[in-house]
Amino acid sequence: MKKYLFLFLLFPLWTFAQQDAYLSNYQFQMSLLNPAYVGTEGQHSFSLSSRNQWAQMEDSPKTVAFTYSSEREKNVGLGISVISDQIFIEKQTQVNIDFSYKLTLSNDALLYLGIKAGGNSYSANPIALDSYIANDPAKKALSRFNPNFGIGAYYKTEAFWVSASIPRLIESKRDDDISVMARDRIHLYFAAGGSISINEKINLLPSLIYRKGKGIDAVSDIGLKAAYMNKFEGGFAYRTNAIWSIQASFHINSMISIGYAYDTYLENQLSGLNLKAHEIGLRFKLGNNAPEEPVEKENPEE
Repeated sequence: MKKYLFLFLLFPLWTFAQQDAYLSNYQFQMSLLNPAYVGTEGQHSFSLSSRNQWAQMEDSPKTVAFTYSSEREKNVGLGISVISDQIFIEKQTQVNIDFSYKLTLSNDALLYLGIKAGGNSYSANPIALDSYIANDPAKKALSRFNPNFGIGAYYKTEAFWVSASIPRLIESKRDDDISVMARDRIHLYFAAGGSISINEKINLLPSLIYRKGKGIDAVSDIGLKAAYMNKFEGGFAYRTNAIWSIQASFHINSMISIGYAYDTYLENQLSGLNLKAHEIGLRFKLGNNAPEEPVEKENPEE
C-alpha cells in the first residue's frame, strides 16, 4: 500500500507537469496534436509510439499512440489518431478521425486546414485501494465517454513549417461530481520548426512547441537537432522548468524511421527520486515519400 500511496501523492505533480497527454518525440505523431498534418507525408504513413514515464517504478504511467495518415485525391488528407494513457488506476483512450484540405499558396508554400472528430473513453477503479473509512463514497468505479472535436492549420515550405491547433474543443468530465482536471481542459498548441543547411551533409533542425491549457501555466519545448545526410538526427530539447530530453532518430530507408527519447526531470521532488522516461517511436511510409510540391504552371501565351 505504501507504493500506491506514494504514487497517489505524486499524482498532482504529474498532472501539473504533463497537462494533456504528450510525447517528447511529438513530430512522430503530429496528427495527434494537429489534424491538418494528415496527408503531408505521402500516400500512406503509419506511426507507433510508446512512452514509459517514471520507468524505474512499478505501475508507472504509460502512453501508447498510433496514427495513420493518407494523401487522397482532390487535395484531401485522411487519417486516424489513437492515444491510450494509463496512470495508476486511471485509463484513458482517445480515438479520432482526421481530415485535412491542402491549399497551394505559391510555388513552395502549402497550407493545410484540418478538423478532427471522435471521442475519449475514461475509466478508473479505486475500489482496490485501502481506505480508513468504511464504505468510502469516493471509492467508486468511474466510466465515461466524452465526444471530441478539434481544428488545426499547418503551413510548410522547403525551409520551415508552422502548426497551430486546438485538438480538443470540448472539455472532458470524468464524473458529474468531479471538477474538470488539468488534463481534461482545452489546450492550444503552437509549433514551428525549420532546416538550416550547414553543408551538403549536415542540417540543423530547430523546433519549438508551445502549449497553453485553460487556467494552466503555459509550457514550451525548445529543441535543436543535427541531421546527417537525412539518415540520422540527434539532439536535445528543454521543457520549461520540467524536463531535459535527449532525442535521436534513424531513417533506415525512405520507408522506415525509428526514434528514441530519454527524459530526465528538473523538478526537485522528482529529480531527487532519479525518475526517468523512455520513449520509442516507429514510422512506416508506403507509396510516395511526400505529396507533390506545387509546380509553377507554364504560361500558355508564351
